[in-house]
Amino acid sequence: MKKTIVILCLVLFLFSQGTCVSEGTGTQSIREMVMTDQKRFVFRNGIAWGMNPQQVSLTEDIPMELRNSSDWSVMISESSVAVSRFTADLVYMFYQDALRMITYEFQTDCSTLNFQYLMGALSSLYGEGKEVASSAIKGWMDRIYQNYYNEDQIQKATGWLTEDGTSVYLYYYTADKYAILYVCPSENGSDIHYETNGL
Repeated sequence: MKKTIVILCLVLFLFSQGTCVSEGTGTQSIREMVMTDQKRFVFRNGIAWGMNPQQVSLTEDIPMELRNSSDWSVMISESSVAVSRFTADLVYMFYQDALRMITYEFQTDCSTLNFQYLMGALSSLYGEGKEVASSAIKGWMDRIYQNYYNEDQIQKATGWLTEDGTSVYLYYYTADKYAILYVCPSENGSDIHYETNGL
């Protein structure tokens, strides 16, 4: 009985200190674990980077159509979805069945005023955006469909970086249509998790 009480007290002491040990990562406080999880980028309906097409399809609340293209596959919404106070076509892009990029393509009500509204909405979430070269946007899209975008048509590209390294871009892709593109950290080289135990 005394042994059980001693073990129970030890466990309670460890939890009261807010620490836990996970294999290969050393000691990490519970607060740090919660903060790390809060920084992880989660898209609409709980969709997260790395999900496969089946998982995305089951999680989404709208019908999606899957199209394959070599190592990349694309899942497109069959109808427009609500984005802020607008509607857009939703496209999920997978590399070897892992979600890597997402885009909203705005086809209607694409006024300059609405573009500026979305710019303000994204800035309220991610801070002040930075101007981005049109070649960067073209580079992302060329991974899926070579020469899908003409670099001259990509205008007013602005970018943000989320806490987990997800890149977010707002840009015109034709003279009167614009899009929001989300790129996962592993695509832009920010998904490196270093072992820091003992440093």
